[in-house]
Amino acid sequence: MSKIEEIDPRVKSYLYDIGYHRWSRVHVTVNRTWTMTSNIAESLNAVTKDARELPIFDLLEYMRTLLERWTKEKLLKAKGTFTFLGYKFNKELEKNSTLSQKLRVRASRDHIHIVIDGVKRYIICLESKKCSYGQFQLDELPCAHALAALRHMNET
Repeated sequence: MSKIEEIDPRVKSYLYDIGYHRWSRVHVTVNRTWTMTSNIAESLNAVTKDARELPIFDLLEYMRTLLERWTKEKLLKAKGTFTFLGYKFNKELEKNSTLSQKLRVRASRDHIHIVIDGVKRYIICLESKKCSYGQFQLDELPCAHALAALRHMNET
């Protein structure tokens, strides 16, 4: 907020007035999971920059083959996944799974676990899908701590 205040102090007061839930992912009141950061129109504009000089028929043919190629690439990528998640989420889950291997877990109750990461401790409630780290409930994708707790439950 201090960086925003340096640019324009009015913006800081405006953001406070409208409430954190309108602009901060952590405080949002609705499920947004992961927000889409790509814009297909921008992608098409960037790729078709040179093709815009072509006659209309050639431009349309170029666009058709481009979209066919993109669709084929995405389909092949999707066929290579082993979950119902998209490629981006599958990669995130794999990364979290790898990170979870080095964590130690202590169960305190059926669904509540304490995950130890070096000197830091995180409390995980698998029943309510919450983690004191905050990433589990923010992305609704199991964080490394939640995966460590799930692995511990399966082992015991």
